[in-house]
Amino acid sequence: MNFIATTTALEKFCAEAMTARYVTVDTEFMRENTYYPKLCLLQIASADDAVLVDPLADGSDLAPVFALMA
Repeated sequence: MNFIATTTALEKFCAEAMTARYVTVDTEFMRENTYYPKLCLLQIASADDAVLVDPLADGSDLAPVFALMA
């Protein structure tokens, strides 16, 4: 399992995952000190690879994940 904290690495993984037959997604939210859930971890896997994505990393852009899910 790989850890992703940059948009570039996320783009690469999502481009490869686009060709997969299916992907699985799990999310973790932090609710401490907020009035709303804040996404703090994404776990995404295909048949060939699995990654942990840090959506709170500086400059993180989740657009590649949104494109993958669409």
